[in-house]
Amino acid sequence: MQLKKGQVVELDIHALAFGGAGIGKYEGLTVFVEKTMPGDRVKASFFKIKKHYAHADLVEIIKESPDRIKPKCPYSGICGGCQLQFMPYEKQLEFKKQHVIDSFERIGKIYDPPVEDVIPCEDVFYYRNKLEFSFGYDADMNFTLGYHVPGRRFDIMDIKECHLMSPFASEIANAVRDFMKRKKWPPFKYSCGEGFLKALFLREGKNTGEFMVNLATSDDTPEDFDESMEEFVSMLLALPGSPGITSIYRSKIISKRGQPRRTEETLLHGKPVLTETLKTKNGDNLVFDIPPQAFFQVNTVQAEVLYNEILKIVEDKSPDLVFDLFCGTGSIAMFIAKSVERVTGVELNKDSVKIASANATKNGIFNMDFFQGDVNKMISTLKERPSLVVVDPPRAGLAKKFIKQLSEFDSPVIVYVSCNPSTLARDCEELKEYGYAVKKIQPVDMFPHTFHIENVCLLERDNLL
Repeated sequence: MQLKKGQVVELDIHALAFGGAGIGKYEGLTVFVEKTMPGDRVKASFFKIKKHYAHADLVEIIKESPDRIKPKCPYSGICGGCQLQFMPYEKQLEFKKQHVIDSFERIGKIYDPPVEDVIPCEDVFYYRNKLEFSFGYDADMNFTLGYHVPGRRFDIMDIKECHLMSPFASEIANAVRDFMKRKKWPPFKYSCGEGFLKALFLREGKNTGEFMVNLATSDDTPEDFDESMEEFVSMLLALPGSPGITSIYRSKIISKRGQPRRTEETLLHGKPVLTETLKTKNGDNLVFDIPPQAFFQVNTVQAEVLYNEILKIVEDKSPDLVFDLFCGTGSIAMFIAKSVERVTGVELNKDSVKIASANATKNGIFNMDFFQGDVNKMISTLKERPSLVVVDPPRAGLAKKFIKQLSEFDSPVIVYVSCNPSTLARDCEELKEYGYAVKKIQPVDMFPHTFHIENVCLLERDNLL
């Protein structure tokens, strides 16, 4: 039977693929259908057809899965976030664990991997400490402040409420939208490089109650901007939850053809950083000052869980020297510092290294050294031999050359932190060639209602080599 694009068929969904698409079969062909889950019977329209698989748009759910629930958010299925909100949380956790297992077996050729149950998120809504709302236009060219429409590069959906961050974040976004509409300042059009308003970044100290508001714009500044910013600050500070707003910034993003992009930050009100705290399993309260552009795990509660899982391993192995590679702003290093003699951190971003050093000093931690540079290049210059190595690379994982150099440290223990089960499994297969065996994989759910899953993977050197 010859299938055609646009053809509508009926099929049963029996599994989920990584990314959240439901998997069904039609005439022996594997079909991926977004917004579906196991147990659904659906009508779907083909839009991509290959030899062994096809992708189809959901047309209609003929019969709902008995596990399907009503999403909390009115934008669920329309905006690009919270792809799995129609699925009970316990089912999400089962799916994420199975995805980790499948990745290790299919990609890493590590069968029956030691994957623990996923550590769930205590709060499945309002868990994020950072959100980005984009200014723009919808398909009818109405002014909007919200999220990108999936599949449409320039269209921005107006979002009046979001359950990812605390309700006060939605109040701020709604107030900012109304203010900018009154000012009639144009959103920036990326299609032609013209306009002013780019984005609204919000940060929240979950444990401190602080809020940072950061208005991102182009450098095409309106004439009434300075006067209007005084009004803007006053408007924000008049909001019912405004005692929590401790910082207000304007970030001017300067992007000229042929020149490197740069950002100029102007503090409009309050203090220059947002302060947050994280607690170790041993009761130590670590304090972090976070500037506007700094990276910080966006789920504060689960960041504590993640870092404490690493700390458990460190305490169990009792290393002296630890290398923390791709160390970012040094959060992991600070969590484990009191349990080791010394930590050496390496990170590419110079601002992150500066923040890491400052936060270490702020917490009275002095057995750490941070070095700025490309970890892939610097690894060969690190001459000491650590007894434990922590790696927390980007989603792309580790390069083969890096893994070879990593093995030459002869460290008996590697703790691999990863947000991508596929590249984690691939790299663990490569590390197996150098005598490292996977002893434990602990998934931690940092992002409920999405397909993302963080993992702490313990590898130990095979003594036979």
